[in-house]
Amino acid sequence: MESIRRPEDCGAAETKEGLIIMHRLLKTAVLAALALPLAISSGFPVSAADTVPKLATDKAVYEEGEDILVTAYGRGKDWVGIYARGEVPGGPASIFWYYVEGDAEPGEEVNIRRQRSNSRPEYSSLPGGAYTVFLLLDDGYTVSESVDILILPAADKRLVPEAANLYEGDFPEVTAFGAGEEWVGLWRSGEDFRSAAPLASFAVLPEHNGKKTSLKPESGTLPAGAYTARLFSSDGTSEDPLAVVQFSVAEAKVPGTPVQGSYTAPRCAEGLAGGSVTITLSPDGAADEVILWWGKDGTPLDGMTRLMRAHAEGEQEITVTLPEWLTIPEGAEEILACARNRFGDSPVLSIPLPEEAVPFRQGEVLFCFQVTSDWHITDDPSHDHNRHLGMMLDDVAKICPDSAAIVAVGDIADHGRQSEYARAREIIESREGVPPLHFVIGNHDVSFGDGYKRQMEIFNEFSGNESPYFDRWIGGYHFIFIAGETTGAPLPIPKKEMNWLADALAEDASPDRPIFVFCHESILDTVAGSTAEEGWWGVSNGGELAALFSQYPQTIFFNGHSHWELASYNEMFAGDGTRTFSAFNTSAVGYLWTGYNVVPGEYLYGSEGLFVEVAEHSVMVRGRDFVNGEWTASAQYMVPGDWNTARSAEPEPETETAGPETEPVTAEPGDTAGDQTAGRTESGCGSAVGSAALPAVLGCALAAQRRKKTSRGNRPAFL
Repeated sequence: MESIRRPEDCGAAETKEGLIIMHRLLKTAVLAALALPLAISSGFPVSAADTVPKLATDKAVYEEGEDILVTAYGRGKDWVGIYARGEVPGGPASIFWYYVEGDAEPGEEVNIRRQRSNSRPEYSSLPGGAYTVFLLLDDGYTVSESVDILILPAADKRLVPEAANLYEGDFPEVTAFGAGEEWVGLWRSGEDFRSAAPLASFAVLPEHNGKKTSLKPESGTLPAGAYTARLFSSDGTSEDPLAVVQFSVAEAKVPGTPVQGSYTAPRCAEGLAGGSVTITLSPDGAADEVILWWGKDGTPLDGMTRLMRAHAEGEQEITVTLPEWLTIPEGAEEILACARNRFGDSPVLSIPLPEEAVPFRQGEVLFCFQVTSDWHITDDPSHDHNRHLGMMLDDVAKICPDSAAIVAVGDIADHGRQSEYARAREIIESREGVPPLHFVIGNHDVSFGDGYKRQMEIFNEFSGNESPYFDRWIGGYHFIFIAGETTGAPLPIPKKEMNWLADALAEDASPDRPIFVFCHESILDTVAGSTAEEGWWGVSNGGELAALFSQYPQTIFFNGHSHWELASYNEMFAGDGTRTFSAFNTSAVGYLWTGYNVVPGEYLYGSEGLFVEVAEHSVMVRGRDFVNGEWTASAQYMVPGDWNTARSAEPEPETETAGPETEPVTAEPGDTAGDQTAGRTESGCGSAVGSAALPAVLGCALAAQRRKKTSRGNRPAFL
């Protein structure tokens, strides 16, 4: 009889009959444990009159594609949402959701796969993985109850590593998915797993099923080397594993100084940094990533964030590509590079700039404004989002006291509540020197509450807007604001608005003078966050919009929505042959999103925005870190174009062109937007909020008074 190694007793041989008996017992325990949450959660009263919210799912473990039936009891705006396991409501959006009353009836069994979608493409099919269904109260994020469920992925994807590259003192962590008899073992790579005892193992019991679990050997250590974890469907190792993952364990030490580096920048004589930096890493110590800074005399430039970072992933040579229109900053003489892991940074390697390199000369700044997005103000005055708004306003007042405007590109209020707009108004009123504020509607501003029409009324009351789309001439430049006219994402720019936009773009257009266009959502495959894989694009007729912009290559388009950090590689879109306009990701004031580790992105603490400078010879878009008060080194862009800005240096009165009424919007279920029209009237600053965010009329008067007192003409460059 073959001797089979048990995962529960590393190194001890037992008979196969004994293993089968043991696994049958384990299977019975697993099935009983899996059924327990459902048995408990289904014990609530079935009466819809029950005033205590309750929640249950029909099963605990599902196959991919299987219906997930949810039963919930609630009232008012209580709602159900499904999230990936570990996500916290109020952070990333739910994957699917519905109102307990309105979208369904309390106590009704609902297939959550067929409910409202937040267009998270990586989860749109609810692929195999661990999820949590939440019952949340009153259109907010207060959790009443939750239920954990599993969706079994394909067999070869049921073992997921937390990290593949480890250090001495670490232990491999994996998430395993099973239906009752599976187990996981760890061996040295190259070892015969059919005869050798596993170094560590666990059975995929409920406490481990779909949850991150450490493979820690009884010896307590894993020396440097290569290791393999395997998932088996049943007893022993006689069958082929369902899934296999590899790990490497490196010596625990700080990386050595990079051996050498080179920097090539074809247009560095023009002050453009676009090119590549190649780093050869030291074999002395493993590196997780490479960090670059602009430097002088071996020290990073003061007041600037790091330039770039890139995963090392065990490679000995790393090439980092710098964006084409990135500029070389004043004072930079070298690029500094270091290797980093959790134990620290290596000494820096200095890579001199090419001899012909010069800093970019933009000329005297004639006109400047800021573009921000996604404030996400909450009712909590101490919330990070609220504090970040104050930081942004303070930073703008300090760095650019003569700013012509701050544009906020949507998602001002986290839930579109009047109370949240009141908090925003309080923060603005508490600051002095705030430039005129201009607002575009975002999905968070209109997707909650009592439907699109009412949410637009609340938004317009705060912003002073009269229409979702409008335009202004500010300081001699055309500012155009557009928006979808319904809820959801992606969403179209309506035909009537597109016709209006075509006329607005043509108005006094000149190829040597920029046209600034603002919208909350992005166009597919332009800036960071807008690829299909990243999933945060939002204009469904973006091709039509891009074709219209391309008739006016001087168009510079700004979008929010994705929260993608400014350090992202596709921060700027400068055309692609068929599309000839420029576009920028605006990042976010409230919180950031990063695709550095995973393509769809993950939460990142921070607050960022853009400074736009129209200068004598150029248009510059400069990223700013509001938390640390630094310029974002990787987002200092020159916008290509044959600019002749001198004739627009003297300000013109800020005017708003009246537009047509918006076309009717098809109402969604429970929505009253279908009969909305939004005409516009002539107004000097009809949708501007002045420095104190006062009611619309008084705010406009204050903004106009400021324009009389303050020159908007020639001014020095930023300090």
